[in-house]
Parts: sequence; C-alpha cells; structure tokens
Amino acid sequence: MIKFIGLFILLGLFSAFCGKSSATATKFGEKVEFSQNAPLEFEGLTFVYTGERRVSSDKFPNGFLYQDFKARTEKDEKTVSWSSGTGDIAPTAFEIGGKNYELELKISDKLGKLAENELVIWKK
Repeated sequence: MIKFIGLFILLGLFSAFCGKSSATATKFGEKVEFSQNAPLEFEGLTFVYTGERRVSSDKFPNGFLYQDFKARTEKDEKTVSWSSGTGDIAPTAFEIGGKNYELELKISDKLGKLAENELVIWKK
C-alpha cells in the first residue's frame, strides 16, 4: 500500500512538470506569450506562431508585414494572418471548426498594450 501511494505521488509530480494538461490550458481572453513553432493549447483550439512575412504593395513602398499562425481544431486547420496594415491596429477575426475567434497583437481593446511576444485570443 505504501509503495502504491509513493508511486501515485511520483506520477503526480512527474505529470506536473511535463507540459500543460487540459486543466492548465491557455484561457481565451488572457495575455499569453508565444514563440515560433511552440503550440498554445486553448480549449478545442491549438494555435501556433509560424513566423512573419513581408508582402509588397504598389501603393505602400514598405509593403506589409504579416504575422502568420496555424489554427487547428480536431477536424480543421487554417492559416490566420495578422497585420497592422496601414497603422490601424485591430483584432483579426477568424472562423474554424464552426466557431468564431479574434486574434489581438500589439494592443488589446480590453487589456491594453501587449508585448512583442504576447497575444490574446477571444472566443466569440
């Protein structure tokens, strides 16, 4: 019996140090740090930053810088791209798996300024 309890405690400690469990999934509507190719697990949604890309434009000499993410659900996957465009920093709306979300970078309408490596996802 003592061995069983010791094993149970050891397994509990091991699982606490090995990644996020569903109980500690990232919450919608909270600031979260992100880095390239590191998955963020939300309830029913995995979100991965894949990098940035510059798109040229005839009207804007510097073009546009996009931040790209992969959004995945159990059945769907899509690319979500965010850009400040011409300077109007607004949330990027996206739909996946029949649900609607918004991605915020740089600034959140409700939470204020975001660090360069922070984002907020809202479930609508």
